[in-house]
Amino acid sequence: MTKSTPAGWWVLLAFAVAIAGYGFANVVRGPAMYPPNLLDSFMARPWGIYPHAFLGSCALLLGPFQFRRDLLRNRPRHRLLGQAYLLACLGTGVAGLYMAFFSYGGMVTHLGFGGLALSLLGSILLAYQAIKGRDVARHREWMIRSYALIYAAVTLRIQIPTLMAVTRGDFDFSYHVTSWLCWVPNLLVAEWYVRRSRPRAADLPVVA
Repeated sequence: MTKSTPAGWWVLLAFAVAIAGYGFANVVRGPAMYPPNLLDSFMARPWGIYPHAFLGSCALLLGPFQFRRDLLRNRPRHRLLGQAYLLACLGTGVAGLYMAFFSYGGMVTHLGFGGLALSLLGSILLAYQAIKGRDVARHREWMIRSYALIYAAVTLRIQIPTLMAVTRGDFDFSYHVTSWLCWVPNLLVAEWYVRRSRPRAADLPVVA
């Protein structure tokens, strides 16, 4: 790591490490970590929640390193990290889409979390297609969007307790709102950043 690393990158990483640790704890400790309202659904579908928690945590940890310029210039290392990240996102998206059909809260959360899963799968597919076509700038943009979607794991765990505090413990309302709020604003911020930083994309090396 270089001394010029922006403070924002460290903040991004710190939240990613914290929530990834929570995700790994879900895998290790299982039902002891599940929220009471979600316990029955998670216990009924371990083949969905365990891959989702484990691979999502891996993607959350790998993502920040995709945006380090010093690593971007190390093509073998960047390629290896990128492949691991895309595979983790793929597994997370597939498991998340499956779990969305059974999410607590009914149609609102089914559509919210389903939209998140489909958006993640679409973004990594487009990122992969771009780099196979040696379009580094477009690859970068879709990788940023994909990580904004993965980062929903962080925003969700900030928003739910915040909304519950505001609504005096109304979990149902908080979960309904968060099924959309955890990822749509993230994607909008990513889109703003992508458009703002496009002139610098040409400086990136070809990594395919």
